[in-house]
Amino acid sequence: MSTDTTTPARPAPIEDTDASWPAMLNEWAGDLWRRLHRSRNSDDWPPGWLIPAVGVAGVLLVALLLFGLVLPLLRWAGRLLVDTVDGGVDWLRDWNLTRIVLDPVRDYLTAHSAGLPVDAETLWWTWCAAGVSLFLLATFWRAVAARLGWVLFGAATAAMVWATTTGPARTTTAGIAVLWWIALSLFALRRPWTQQRVTVYLPELPWLARILQRRE
Repeated sequence: MSTDTTTPARPAPIEDTDASWPAMLNEWAGDLWRRLHRSRNSDDWPPGWLIPAVGVAGVLLVALLLFGLVLPLLRWAGRLLVDTVDGGVDWLRDWNLTRIVLDPVRDYLTAHSAGLPVDAETLWWTWCAAGVSLFLLATFWRAVAARLGWVLFGAATAAMVWATTTGPARTTTAGIAVLWWIALSLFALRRPWTQQRVTVYLPELPWLARILQRRE
């Protein structure tokens, strides 16, 4: 009886055909996890490679977040900013929206400047200078008189636009004038950022003063 002494053929090694970086990263993470699981019960815990591995994993996580989330978000924000600026420039080029308010005011001052010691052009520029001055004083210095003057300036502007414009566009032009005034009033009539604090001294009532100090 003959005996077969031939050595059985070994199975061919399985080659990893997926050479992409996510697959390599997954394989590297799996190998680290197995090594960590084997050395968890040993005496040399934590192993020396743990801190470098955590550092490399943190760097890779930051890189993934940067290239997968942050950069697309920055590109989207950049495109949005460019489109917004482009649209704003086109809107500023169209002066018809401002002329809806400025032309009726100028026509009103021209029609009602007869008998005054100044001409209509001087009256127009005086009106413009008064509006700009009231706006700046109310916005940056928050002067009470300037704010009251700004309210009267807006009401007078809307009234002049209403009186000068005729036809069905009267309400439209007056509404746009009020809209312009409200938009500028967001700055001119804004409240201060810091709240004022009032300190009251009550030397004749020391116990009340202590209670108020505790509540503060």
